[in-house]
Parts: sequence; structure tokens; C-alpha cells
Amino acid sequence: MTIGLVLLLMYSPLGSQGKLLLTKLLAPTPRFLSVEDQYEIPSYQWRLKDKEWDFFSLEQSKGKVIFVSFWASWHLPSKASLESIERLYKRFGSDIVFLIITDEEREPVEQFIKNQDFSFPITYRVVEDKSPFKSMALGTSYVISANGDIVLETARISDWDKPDFTAGLSSLLKQ
Repeated sequence: MTIGLVLLLMYSPLGSQGKLLLTKLLAPTPRFLSVEDQYEIPSYQWRLKDKEWDFFSLEQSKGKVIFVSFWASWHLPSKASLESIERLYKRFGSDIVFLIITDEEREPVEQFIKNQDFSFPITYRVVEDKSPFKSMALGTSYVISANGDIVLETARISDWDKPDFTAGLSSLLKQ
């Protein structure tokens, strides 16, 4: 019986949904770095593509608060955090630059976003270009202050619309 339940959870569509739900429920509130652990982004020179596949540079976001998250449509932990990123975007999208970055091809990403009814902007990474971030592993996220300091760095899937975190973002926007 136990083996059957484990197999069901691991290999069936029901199991995928169960793992997704469990991942969402267990996602912690992201924590800002302490002041002494914050560090300056090494460069804004980074080429990306927007949803129309047009190039742009991170440079154009300099002086603004930036939320960066690396994800893939097939990556279950990424899927778990995208709903809370969507809620965060709906709340702060006019005040914060959102770079929700994937290195997938356009077609599966566009279909995934349409199926999930997400409205946040999708950004595509130019694979051969060097990133200014320490890690671009799936599920890794950063928040950059308007003065260029990385004030949040996490490789953990997080629940991005928790009150403690959104209060910290609101405070960051007032600086």
C-alpha cells in the first residue's frame, strides 16, 4: 500500500499536482539580506530579450528597484513560486521592474503563461551572454535596490506575497 502511494505521488499527474501544492504550502517568506551582507550589482551591462524577442539591456532599469527570478516552465519548484510572483507583480508592477527570466524557447513559455493566465512580463536570457548575478540556477531570485545594491538573494522557492516581504519592498521603494 505504501509503495503504491509513493509511486502515485511520484509518477502520476495527481502526484505532480500534489507535489506542486505541497511545495507552495512549504515555501518560506523570502528574507532580505542584512545590511552587511548586501552587495553592489557588479554590472548593469547584460543583454536580455523581451516577449517580442527584442533585445534590451539591464542598464535601462538602473536607478529602479528590480525583481529578478530565474525559472522554467517544466521546473516544478519554479511553477510553485510563479503564482505568488504574479500576485506580487499585480501589487508592485507599476513601481518595480520585474525580470522573470527563462532560457527556454518562446513557444512553450508563451503556452505555459497563457495556460496559467499570468500577466507579469517574461524575459528571455541570451544564453551566451555573461550575467551579473552569482547564480542563474532555476528558482534563484534577487531584489536590487534603486541604488544598485543586491538586497535579497535566494536560491529557495519562496512565497513572495507574504506581508513581511511586501512591507520590506514598500520600504525599499520609499528610499
